[in-house]
Amino acid sequence: MEGNQEIYEINLIDLMFYCLKKWRWIVVFVILFAIVSGAYKYQETITDNQIKKEEQLRRVRQSVTEQTEEETGGETGSGPIVFEDPVSSAISFAAIGMIGGACLVCLIFCMCYTMGGKLRSESGFQEKFGMPLLGVVRKSETKKKLFGFVDHWIRRMEEGPYAKIPRKEQIKIAAVNVQAALHKDKEEKIKRVMLAGTVVGDDVMEICETIAEDIGNVTFSPYRQIVFHAAALKKLEYYEGILFIEKRGESCERLIRQEKELAENRGIKVLGMVLC
Repeated sequence: MEGNQEIYEINLIDLMFYCLKKWRWIVVFVILFAIVSGAYKYQETITDNQIKKEEQLRRVRQSVTEQTEEETGGETGSGPIVFEDPVSSAISFAAIGMIGGACLVCLIFCMCYTMGGKLRSESGFQEKFGMPLLGVVRKSETKKKLFGFVDHWIRRMEEGPYAKIPRKEQIKIAAVNVQAALHKDKEEKIKRVMLAGTVVGDDVMEICETIAEDIGNVTFSPYRQIVFHAAALKKLEYYEGILFIEKRGESCERLIRQEKELAENRGIKVLGMVLC
């Protein structure tokens, strides 16, 4: 089916924000690489200076022993010995280490983004999975983080005006979209809907409870994982429609396509997905 074709295009803007959200790891790697690089260069410079001192003493002893003007002036052939400042060398090398550390950790994050197989972005969702995206709900912030204002700033840049909408209101917007999907086809009456997905969590349960409360004329099942449990898959035949609730950054794209295919093979109407 056309809706099941996998799309491997990478959204560079989503990739940039994915890396920006990992800014704490980037800072840690930058500092670590700077310390390691600076300490290595500092110790290497001290060792080199010690070798140069020994070479200088050897030359002085040789010139005193031979007591000839040419040999005492023999330094002109090899040039004067220059000692490096270990502190300045360490600082310059630490700066190089900071840049290298930032590039390395960003490369690692880019590989995780492209090769992890996780659902990272809602862009091009319809083309990827062949079903509508009925709502996007921001993750609940259960605890305060150090320098949390940086996370808020990044989120506002990524989501734009949508970031100002409270989480509960975002869930209600998703519930309205689900209700519209239920009544999209006037001839098809859907009275029983299964709530399903591949991940669990308190935030998912909150969405399920709110949708079930706001849409009172439809019976919703508890949240089930039809991909992982045979009993849940067997109960699917008692429902007329199915609504998927998945997590961005945790749900696997391959499993999302698999659960959609399982529902379609049994003649169950796929309403769409709510992403949290």
